[in-house]
Amino acid sequence: MSNRTLVSLVILLIAVFLIVKLDVFTKVKVTVTNLIYGEEMRSIKSFRVVVDPLIPELEKAGLTREAVRQEIEATLEKNGIHSLTEEDWRKVPAKPSLNVTIDATKAEGGLYQFNVTISIIKEEEKPGALAEKLKLIWLTSGMGNGGVTDIRARIAQELELFLKVHANL
Repeated sequence: MSNRTLVSLVILLIAVFLIVKLDVFTKVKVTVTNLIYGEEMRSIKSFRVVVDPLIPELEKAGLTREAVRQEIEATLEKNGIHSLTEEDWRKVPAKPSLNVTIDATKAEGGLYQFNVTISIIKEEEKPGALAEKLKLIWLTSGMGNGGVTDIRARIAQELELFLKVHANL
C-alpha cells in the first residue's frame, strides 16, 4: 500500500470518526427540519401529549400509556414546553398535539421488535370547510430490538431530537 493511499485512508477514518462523534447527521436533520417546519413549530408553545394504545404485553411488562405520557410531559416541562390538559387543549385554536405511537411485536426471549414514532399534529382551519383538517407538522421515528427499558430509551432518543428541533427555532 502506498503512502498516499495510507494517508487518504487515515483522513477518511478521521472524517468518519468526527462525523459520528459530533453527531453531524442529527445536526443536519435538525437544520433541514427547521427550514421546512420552523415557522409552524415556532408558533406552538404548548402541546397535548397523546400516547396511542399499546399492545397488552407491554402494559403487563410495566410500560403503560399513562406512564409514557407522564414521562414525556415531565421532560417537556423540564425543557420549558408546556403540556396541555384535555380541557386546556380544547380551548387552543390549532389544538396542537405531540403524538406517540409505539408499535411492538413480541419476539423470542421476552424481547420486542419495536418502532417509536413521535409526531406533531395540529388542526388546520380551511375557509369554507365543514370541519378542521389535521396537519402533520413534524415526525421522527426509530426502530429497535429489546425490552421495555430499550423501548423507553428509544422514546427518550426520539423526544430528544424533537427538543433539539424545538430549541433551535
